[in-house]
Amino acid sequence: MYEGLSSPNIHTPHNMAEFSSIITHYPSSTMWAGGTYIMTRPDAYPSKVMNAEIIFLGEIEELHRFQRNDRFAEFGSMVTLDEVMSVGKAVLPKVLTDNIREIGSRLITRRATLGGAISTKGLTTSFPGTLVALDANVEIRMIKKKRLHSRWMQLTRLLDRNGTISLPPQSMISRIRIAFTDKNCQFFRSTGSFMTDPENAMSVSFTASLDQDVLNNPTIAFTYPSHGILYSRDIDNVFSSLRFPLDESERRNLEMIIFTFIDSSFQDLSDLQKIRTKGMLRAIVDELNEKTLTMPVQD
Repeated sequence: MYEGLSSPNIHTPHNMAEFSSIITHYPSSTMWAGGTYIMTRPDAYPSKVMNAEIIFLGEIEELHRFQRNDRFAEFGSMVTLDEVMSVGKAVLPKVLTDNIREIGSRLITRRATLGGAISTKGLTTSFPGTLVALDANVEIRMIKKKRLHSRWMQLTRLLDRNGTISLPPQSMISRIRIAFTDKNCQFFRSTGSFMTDPENAMSVSFTASLDQDVLNNPTIAFTYPSHGILYSRDIDNVFSSLRFPLDESERRNLEMIIFTFIDSSFQDLSDLQKIRTKGMLRAIVDELNEKTLTMPVQD
């Protein structure tokens, strides 16, 4: 055994009042949801940190709830990705369900939680980028002046300049709200391994409504696990200004504009990530071109 090792102190709150008390007394605690992030870190256990504090969220019943209406579905942060597919695959956006299927086997999706997928310090999955593209909202519970406060926020507002999701100190995500959408263009692709080869992996999530030859409300998010999420309203506006189908010259111009944004945000993408990004953009344009050319002509 290593000298100086100590077992962590595990706290198991059963409601938000107990969570508030624990996080107030132990503000540097690590929160444990499904454990798929913590247990994949090198030397995660046994801990070499003396008096490590872990808050297990699995006993808080409120965080396991699911409800829906005609406009959106609302999930507690401890709902697993497998449960999302079980209760919402018939109504949730296709880009979201495609993303969950891509993440891995049920061995992973039965443990990985919505809140954990968003809140991990590193981007271990493409899931947060898809939620950004869907303009999902999250409820943040945070401690202010020793009291627990609640606030709903767009997930895009939690993105910092580095493209990472940054939560306020002593806070947690308690609920995630995902709006239903009838957008007729939904595209998700991921390539490379976010876990074993993050320096070369990437994904893209894209949604839009194609009306004849123009896009309404397009949103696109690129995820690079070793860097962050690239999302910009300006990129969305570029897609809104296009008229499809695009020819090769127009496609190259779109690629050049988007890479201007990428280079200004992430200056050290690998060559393979850049090539894969170009391939993803081509695939999106090809799909939009095909939809435009096969769409029935309205009288």
